[in-house]
Amino acid sequence: MQDRPEVMFRLSGRVDVDDWRRRHERGEVPDAWPYGLDRMAAHGVRVTPAPAYTGDPRVARLARGLGGRYEWLESRTSAGAPDAVLCWDERVGVPSARNARGPKVLTGVIWLTDEQRTSRTHRLLAGSALRRAHRVWALSSAQLPVLRDDFGVPEKHLVHLPFGIDTDFFRPAATDPEPGLVIGAGNDRHRDHPALVAAVGTLRRTDPAVRLELATRQAIEVPAELGARHTALTHPQMRALYGRGAVVAVALRPNLHVSGISVILEAMACGRPVVVSDTPGMRDYVTHGSTGLLVPPGEVSAFAAAIRDLLTDPQRAAEMGAAARRDVERRFSTQVQAGHLAALL
Repeated sequence: MQDRPEVMFRLSGRVDVDDWRRRHERGEVPDAWPYGLDRMAAHGVRVTPAPAYTGDPRVARLARGLGGRYEWLESRTSAGAPDAVLCWDERVGVPSARNARGPKVLTGVIWLTDEQRTSRTHRLLAGSALRRAHRVWALSSAQLPVLRDDFGVPEKHLVHLPFGIDTDFFRPAATDPEPGLVIGAGNDRHRDHPALVAAVGTLRRTDPAVRLELATRQAIEVPAELGARHTALTHPQMRALYGRGAVVAVALRPNLHVSGISVILEAMACGRPVVVSDTPGMRDYVTHGSTGLLVPPGEVSAFAAAIRDLLTDPQRAAEMGAAARRDVERRFSTQVQAGHLAALL
């Protein structure tokens, strides 16, 4: 019988996995390791985090600035390399894949298909590396044709990896939602929080019970009479916020990398109905009319109408939230995601 494959995983941003594990034990973060990568062990894979970078951080920062934000120095593979290196995103995946004589590299791609499509130099740099990778995955199926056509990654190496979240940590609340309370969240540049604020404002003009609580570091004004903005919430606080919400709504600008999917799946796992912009890839996760409602991006009136439909029909909202929870348990947990990753090996 073959030995179990030995895989080293690499995360961008120099995440301290041991610190994450300690925080998990205190109930502060979901999953024992980021993205539940420790769960691959249950699928026959020996997995260990990459050693921490110990060089001069100033030199590493300079290399990132000159080389397209990739973590060139942090991603070097030392002696005693494993069977494969699994990279969560392209910031570590591109540098790892360029080492043609190293172990097999499997890497995810997140922001590349949105941010750099117009840069020919960047397409050549990233494409030459990704074409060497054993597998390249994306969380959105809409990204795969771009990786094939714009970056030249062979189609047989491309995989759609459904994203997963910790369904033990994100779970339905023991209390009922607060009537009229809409929850929004997210920090990336593809969030369209002004559209969400406008939609809730429209609803409040006819129903003063409607209000918004928005969790974001973005400098978005939420008028006091409309609700509140939270700038720094912990994972347990976000879980509690989802539990209070009657609807979780995420307005998005067009993007390919399925922006907002963490918030959407976390809310669904908490048994809450979701309203979200129908960007490419979102249909991989939300079944319109069953586990959530999809609305064309930028259409504030349609977004407001979808939220109103759920706020005024609590039974439908509850049934949709329960269906969403079941779907996340079946298809979008980190345990399921770990199985997909193990299968790539």
